[in-house]
Amino acid sequence: MRNSIIKYISIVLLGASFTACERVIDLDLPNGEDLPYVDAWITNQPGVQTIKFLKATDYLSSNAAEVISDAQITVTDITAGKSYPFTYQNGAYHYDAGSNPIGVVGHSYKLSINWKGEQFEATDDLKRNTTIDSLTSAFKEADGEDEEGYYVKLYVRDLIGAVDYYWIRTYRNGALNYHVGEMLSVDGSFGGDEGITDGFAFIPPFRDGVTSGEKPYEKGDNVKVLIRSMSEPSYEFMEQVQAQLTNDGLFGKVLHNVPANLKNLQSTSKTKIYGWFGTVAETSATRKVE
Repeated sequence: MRNSIIKYISIVLLGASFTACERVIDLDLPNGEDLPYVDAWITNQPGVQTIKFLKATDYLSSNAAEVISDAQITVTDITAGKSYPFTYQNGAYHYDAGSNPIGVVGHSYKLSINWKGEQFEATDDLKRNTTIDSLTSAFKEADGEDEEGYYVKLYVRDLIGAVDYYWIRTYRNGALNYHVGEMLSVDGSFGGDEGITDGFAFIPPFRDGVTSGEKPYEKGDNVKVLIRSMSEPSYEFMEQVQAQLTNDGLFGKVLHNVPANLKNLQSTSKTKIYGWFGTVAETSATRKVE
C-alpha cells in the first residue's frame, strides 16, 4: 500500500497514535513513491503570488518535502488573454503582480507546468466574495468546557442570487489560529442544502467558530478573519482535504491521496502531479481584543 501522503495548502497532518494493553507490533513498511504536488492558490490581492511545487515525503518520515526547482510555471488569465510567468527563487515559484492583482473576480484562469518534458494544466474560475460586517469581542467567565477569556464573533452575510462557497481562516497575532481550524461554508451554512440560506447571515457555528472555547483570546490579542471565495470544484477539494485531516477514531477510513485537478496533456504518460490549482477572492477584518 502506498504510504506517501501529500501535505496540501500548508496544513500539517498530525499522525494519530494508538496504544494497546497487549503488545506493540513494529511494521516494516516499504518506502512510498515521491509524489509531486503543487500548492497553487492565486488571489485577487496585489503583490507577490506564490506557487509551491514539491515532492511528498513518506507518511512516517520527519523530513521536509523536497522542492522541485526545474519546472516552468505560468498562470494565464484566459478571460483577459494575459500570461504571468512565475520564477523560481528560495524554494518556491513567484510572480510580483505589483499594484495590479493577477486575480479578477469573474475571470477564468489556467495553470501550466512544463516539467521533465511533459505539460500539465489545470483551470479554475475566480468567484465573487462577500464583505465582513464586523468582528466583536466580549469577556466570558468559564462555563462548562469553555475557558475564561475573550470571545470573538464574526458577523457576515451571504451574497444574494447564487450559491457561494467560502473558506474561512482565523489568525491570532499574525499566525494561523490552529485552535479553531479552517471552516468551509456554502451560503453561510453547511453544504448539502444549497440555496436554502441564500442571502442570510452566516449561522452560529461560523459566527462563533472563530474562537476556541479551550483557548479563547486574551486582552491585547490581534484577531484577523479572512474569508476566501471558491469555485465549487475547489470547495469539494477542500472538503476532501478536511475529511482526511479529521479521519481518525474507531471508524476512520484508510488514508488516500485527494484527487487533483492537474491534467497531463500527454495521454500515454503515467506521470501525475497531485495537489490543487485554485483561484480565490479574499476579504478580511481585524480586531484588537480590548
